[in-house]
Amino acid sequence: MVATAAPLVAQAIMLAVLLTMRRWLFAMMLVPSIIGCLAMMLASAARRRGGHAGDDDVARDEAARREAIDDGTRLDLIDAMPLEGLLSLRPVDDDLPWRTIARRWLEPASLDVPVGMHADGVFRLDLRRQGPHALVAGTTGSGKSVLLQSWCLALACRNTPDALRFVFLDFKGGTAFRALERLPHCVGNVCDLDLRHATRALNAIEAELRRRERLMADAHAQDVTDLGAMAPPRLVIVADEFHALKDQLPDMVDRLVRIASLGRALGMHVIACTQHPAGQVSSDMKANMSLGICLRVRDGVQSSELLGSTKAAYIPPSLPGVAYCNDGATVTSWRCAAARDIPRLVDAIAAAARFHGCIPPPALFTAPLPRRMAALPATPVSGGVPFALRDDGVTLHVAHLPLDRGNIGVIGRHGRGKTNLLDVIRRHVARATGDDTPTLRLTAREGDGYVTTTLHGDGYDDGSPAGADAFRTTGMSPAPPPGSPRLVWLVDDADPLFDPFGDDPLCTELREALADHRVTVVFATETSRHVRVPEHCAIRVVFPTGDRATDQMNGIPGEMWTSFDHDDMVLPGRAVLIDHASAAAVQCVSASG
Repeated sequence: MVATAAPLVAQAIMLAVLLTMRRWLFAMMLVPSIIGCLAMMLASAARRRGGHAGDDDVARDEAARREAIDDGTRLDLIDAMPLEGLLSLRPVDDDLPWRTIARRWLEPASLDVPVGMHADGVFRLDLRRQGPHALVAGTTGSGKSVLLQSWCLALACRNTPDALRFVFLDFKGGTAFRALERLPHCVGNVCDLDLRHATRALNAIEAELRRRERLMADAHAQDVTDLGAMAPPRLVIVADEFHALKDQLPDMVDRLVRIASLGRALGMHVIACTQHPAGQVSSDMKANMSLGICLRVRDGVQSSELLGSTKAAYIPPSLPGVAYCNDGATVTSWRCAAARDIPRLVDAIAAAARFHGCIPPPALFTAPLPRRMAALPATPVSGGVPFALRDDGVTLHVAHLPLDRGNIGVIGRHGRGKTNLLDVIRRHVARATGDDTPTLRLTAREGDGYVTTTLHGDGYDDGSPAGADAFRTTGMSPAPPPGSPRLVWLVDDADPLFDPFGDDPLCTELREALADHRVTVVFATETSRHVRVPEHCAIRVVFPTGDRATDQMNGIPGEMWTSFDHDDMVLPGRAVLIDHASAAAVQCVSASG
């Protein structure tokens, strides 16, 4: 108070002196300053009078805060037990943990597993009884990823890969589930660094849902458990940072919403994790997610979205892993058990799977087509030429070109891989053995004309000019007698030969061969300008040009063309296999492979 009054007194004295000296202008300039000092002094006095009341308000707020946090329990006193301790898999408990896991797998499958501690002891989550789906919320650093890892590890330690499988969708860089992708239960793991891969995962999940629907419809079953031994394994889809999935692939979110609606009866479960449950998760999806888990959040609105109260907003940052669980009946405070050594647990689970003789489950989906294909995986003999990896939108398969179902057109600009594909076919036919091995002829441009070479069925290349001249002279007559090997004619750079006004003798021979069902012509052209479809080739390998009108005229469906990016338009070997009414993207193998 004294410090505030001193300037006011000094200015009052100066004002009196100026008035005595009749310095009216300078005196008026002091008046605003004097008024300001007086206002500050009065405000300071008012604050001192209300000081005790303010302290009481702070105390009441702090008491309410403690009540919201504690909820009758000191969260900081809940034991932070490691997951290995909950599962009795610590090194001091069992130096060979796979044996304990293998014994547990002898019990009936269950989704009821321990995941942490609460005031009364071990805290358990039962995704089937409390779910079937769960929504997990928490801000950065609250322990969401640790919770998801521990929950999945506990489920894997309780259930065999034949009873339970995981699909991981990580939309924060792929770090959350990288340590879990070695689990024998894992049938897919993707992250937001490859949105094409994520799209394939969601397509595969949708296809799996339809497959289970058909399976239950055929068996007239109401629930997947009614199928008995024929029941498919339960599938748990874990999506970290669900809001990022919604932002980056908005058209795909409906796939998970549909699973949330139908998954209970089909044995499919969704665990969606997000920082902001309010506004990021649709009402349709939340309506089917009876299990809500809320770690520390930034504001009471997010907490109220899952718990109906603001409790989770007051969890201190010093307690990561502390959460509230709302299963529709009660709200329980608990603390997540973090795994101390995830690789050791994963190795133990994998060893238990080998002990039980579990066959590794097939991947629910695969990565997109590679940029280059040096060699194809071994496949059973199918009667066609294996030439590429084929993408059906979910998985990759080896693609074959049938040489017994008509002519084949290879259409694309220079440098895309047409000649390479003809060479792959040549190598395959030349290596063939048996009485039905076809005769192989090659025609390619050299200078201003064409040179034709005949490869016999045993793969022998005569390479003689005389043989080439004889072919030019005799053409395709006489026709091979019945029962003799078929003829496969590979024609590269065939654009001039399709010209209806072309004067090369090969033009006539090519037209005759295209109409002869005993001959399979595989021709490569840069355009389809003079190619008649399907008369000349119902089967085509089309390398996209990037021009929509041209590519659709060549047979690439509009929806597929729209899904292609710049790499697909320019990458050597990237093409579309068109077999009558079907079309699929392919990556051709290198001829040297």
